[in-house]
Amino acid sequence: MSLKEQQNLLARLYTDSDLREKFFAEPDKIGFDFNLTRREIAEIVEIAPQELDFFAESLFWKRLREAEKFIPLTVKILGCDFPPLFRQFSQTFNPQTVRKHLEDALEFCRFLQKGEVSEIALNVALFERTKIEFFGYGKRLAFCKLAFEIEPFLADNRTENLKRKQKFAVWIKLGNKTRHFYI
Repeated sequence: MSLKEQQNLLARLYTDSDLREKFFAEPDKIGFDFNLTRREIAEIVEIAPQELDFFAESLFWKRLREAEKFIPLTVKILGCDFPPLFRQFSQTFNPQTVRKHLEDALEFCRFLQKGEVSEIALNVALFERTKIEFFGYGKRLAFCKLAFEIEPFLADNRTENLKRKQKFAVWIKLGNKTRHFYI
């Protein structure tokens, strides 16, 4: 039908391994679901599955590395669990704006709030998500309620000093100045 439908299918094939498998098993069915003609489906089928897998894997690692830049504390606290969690997340989320890497990092932090990670990791992800929303979207005020004092972690990247204590992290912009504090 159109280039847009082909691009939409390709974008999904690059990010969703389950859809990729289904497409190569039943290309017509999946292609028709995306409003493609038989000719357009045949053009996509001509791309070898190995090439598509290679590009999809490259895209995954690029997204992961770019998201890491926005959420370094979350990456640090998740450690070796970060790549598999990000892979799980990336299978279901496709950024829609021109700020794809910012959107990936923000949505990954939201994704963690629904998952099976430690309370400390949840708090760090919430902290970074709020910070991204404040700076990335030009907010004038942002705050989040934390269950742990995460200031020691921010200072030395160690979790053993973290005490359970409810606090609010607050960011506020007054004129050209930005302030961050805890209450």
